[in-house]
Amino acid sequence: MRKAAGTLRPLILICDDELPLRELIKAALGDRYRYIEAGDASEAEAAMDQNPEAIVLDVMLPGKSGIDFLSELRSGADDTPPVVVVSAWQSPADEKAALGAGADAFVGKPFDPEDLAAVVEGLIAA
Repeated sequence: MRKAAGTLRPLILICDDELPLRELIKAALGDRYRYIEAGDASEAEAAMDQNPEAIVLDVMLPGKSGIDFLSELRSGADDTPPVVVVSAWQSPADEKAALGAGADAFVGKPFDPEDLAAVVEGLIAA
């Protein structure tokens, strides 16, 4: 786990192309965390230099998909943060693809805010 120094709240990267969904995710997770936002995979790649302690990642992004970003992230470094894939695509095959690409958890949209918060909290605590 990549713990921030001092008493800083953990930094979460939220990557979703829809601003209202990024806002909903932040509201669901609350003020226990600090946030950096990305609207697509290239912005998420650039945000990785800030060492987020977890990533909440949408599958459907403009340009490179969330699954492609995740696959590249996992193949590029040994110490990567936990990733929760949040997707409107909820078939068993979609969940399997996300987990196969390296996701630590999969949450379908629409999601229960308390469920998402519990998943993220559990991954950061692990």
